[in-house]
Amino acid sequence: MRIELPWGETFLKLDLPDTWDVIQPQPSNPQPGTGAHELEIIKAALRQPAGTTPLSEKRLGGKKIIIIVDDNTRPTPVSRFFHLVTEELTAAGGETADMLVIPALGIHTPMTEAEMAEKIGAANLARIPWENHRAFDPDANAFMGNTRRGTPVSLNRRLAEADLIVLIGLIEPHLMAGFGGGLKNILPGVASAETIGRHHEILTEPPYQANRVGRLPEQNSFRLDLEECRGMIRADIFCVNVALNHNRTVIACFAGDPIAAHRAGIRFTLDRSGLEMNRQVDGVIVNAHPMDINFKQSMKCVGNALPALKPGGTVMGFLRAEKGLDDIPEPKRSPLPLPVVKKILRLIGPSRVYAFLNLTRKGLNIEERFLYYYTMQLIRQYELLFFVPSLTAETVKALFFFNGFTHTPQDVIRAGVKRLGPRASVAVFPEGGATFPVIR
Repeated sequence: MRIELPWGETFLKLDLPDTWDVIQPQPSNPQPGTGAHELEIIKAALRQPAGTTPLSEKRLGGKKIIIIVDDNTRPTPVSRFFHLVTEELTAAGGETADMLVIPALGIHTPMTEAEMAEKIGAANLARIPWENHRAFDPDANAFMGNTRRGTPVSLNRRLAEADLIVLIGLIEPHLMAGFGGGLKNILPGVASAETIGRHHEILTEPPYQANRVGRLPEQNSFRLDLEECRGMIRADIFCVNVALNHNRTVIACFAGDPIAAHRAGIRFTLDRSGLEMNRQVDGVIVNAHPMDINFKQSMKCVGNALPALKPGGTVMGFLRAEKGLDDIPEPKRSPLPLPVVKKILRLIGPSRVYAFLNLTRKGLNIEERFLYYYTMQLIRQYELLFFVPSLTAETVKALFFFNGFTHTPQDVIRAGVKRLGPRASVAVFPEGGATFPVIR
């Protein structure tokens, strides 16, 4: 049997054993959309926002407006509709001189002017000021308060000066927050490094759920914690979240109050991106598309697919990762071989993984720490076989958590056959960066 996986402008073609029971899950409610052009979809959402008045009806003369857009790690085509948002703002009396655009970097690499021009459009960048968020600069962030879970919230100082904050982003399955979008543009998007690190430690607390993809907000302490930042900000907050199809075209938009609009977007995303299955399988074939920019973002497809997998199952992952490790420093070689690490992690159990990580991998930054924590929880339970052409064999050895360096995509399948045998059940997720299984 042959399958095809989207890969940049082309496809990876893979041959699977005819004896495998291959499942290709489909959405339970595909939500084909209205057929309207994406600009009409966004205009309609801006005209009828959830839980608040339209931007065009707010009195914005002389008001300071912060526009926070997701950064270039997300495929959101902001440049195609950014002008619709600013037109609404100017209709309400807002002046471009009183607007400031900030990318929701968290602790990602700062964006260049060329990258920002690509993100919001060169013409928009030429008329509206912008600046990068500085998570590691204490003077650039202001303490706002503590959440009920003890996260000290320090946010970009510009938010304390704002009268209106507009959040522009994407609703997609998310490894930690359940779904992207909403107030995530603020925390971790424009939070201090210390706040981000403390917030992420929620993943290391009982019940030790490192992977929370598709989890509803009410069931996810990570999402609920970040949403408490809303009560710490005096400014009005307006959210513009979009959903995309496989061509990265906007098929839905959810605008308005950052909680109400986000919840509506979750309902849509569950129907469209949640792929129904009636049982778990022995192995999964998962492709990172459309989250292809770097290794960290591409890895999210693995977490997205895990609900489909039996305990001890095998992940066959195809991670394009255009920029390789990108903002993750080249790792040092692990002093312990993978089989030894796996055995230790299984012996100590999920509650002690974080302590083991801090003991064996000292000096990690925030991004590294939680990538390693997540992957240690993975290798404790599953077998990982990856094709990542942007990484060298030496880097793969240093990362230590997946098996060997594969020269071709078909090598991954061969290794999967060796691991699973000829009679395995295998689910395929060609757009694993934007979909997730729902076991009915």
